[in-house]
Amino acid sequence: MADVKKVQQLTVTTGDKPGMLAEVASVVAEQKINIEAICAYGQEDKAVFYLVTKDNAKAKQALLAKGWQVKEEEVVMLDLENKPGALANVAAKLKAQNVNLKFCYGTTCTATCPARFVLKADNNDAAIKVLK
Repeated sequence: MADVKKVQQLTVTTGDKPGMLAEVASVVAEQKINIEAICAYGQEDKAVFYLVTKDNAKAKQALLAKGWQVKEEEVVMLDLENKPGALANVAAKLKAQNVNLKFCYGTTCTATCPARFVLKADNNDAAIKVLK
């Protein structure tokens, strides 16, 4: 199995209006911080961004300075071989051990680099044990 590890995710809550993705991404980019994984959605009048970055502490400071809510939480991140069935294999292992997921999201790449998968489980330690 690919590299599996616990990481901290930033959850950024802003107003929901056009251009918020550009604003959040720009704040992080201005700090010269790479975003390793992102998920975003709008709910009621709020936009919520899940970010895993190369420097969460620095990113968090910059995002808080904009007046946005920012919290950190533990998630599990793994790199998968970018091929058909890779995610299905991970999901089957989690299911077989009855690991319940709160949320998940992922990225893809070309065949020459891994796909990244981020999840939050009821028990992140159990998820890591299953996936190693």
